[in-house]
Amino acid sequence: MGDSRTIEEQLLDLRRRADEDFLHPDAAREPGRHQLDLPELGLRVSVTRSRYPNRPDGVDQYAVTLSRPDLDRRPGEQEVGLLLSSAFGDAATRAVERSAGAARIRMFRVPADDPAPPEDQPGSTPS
Repeated sequence: MGDSRTIEEQLLDLRRRADEDFLHPDAAREPGRHQLDLPELGLRVSVTRSRYPNRPDGVDQYAVTLSRPDLDRRPGEQEVGLLLSSAFGDAATRAVERSAGAARIRMFRVPADDPAPPEDQPGSTPS
């Protein structure tokens, strides 16, 4: 059975799980990426929050991977824009792509300097 929440709600939940894992790691399991399949768009989204490089003075960032489950073609610009802005709000404009042009998987680094999801920002209203 599919998820009845909007794509934006699912993406914000994915980000919240990555934030929770980063801010309050569970000693019982290894930290890692959080993944979401969006069948409506034919996309898979993975998010990890960590320091890059992985040391105390590293930059707090999200690693975001966008792909298609069949890996038949790379996600398009509109899909990337929709997913990044839904999950990261204004920080999406500062996302830096880390994958090669011919790759079928697109990877981004998104700054995590404001850990609050877009809906929690002052002056914003949840959708």
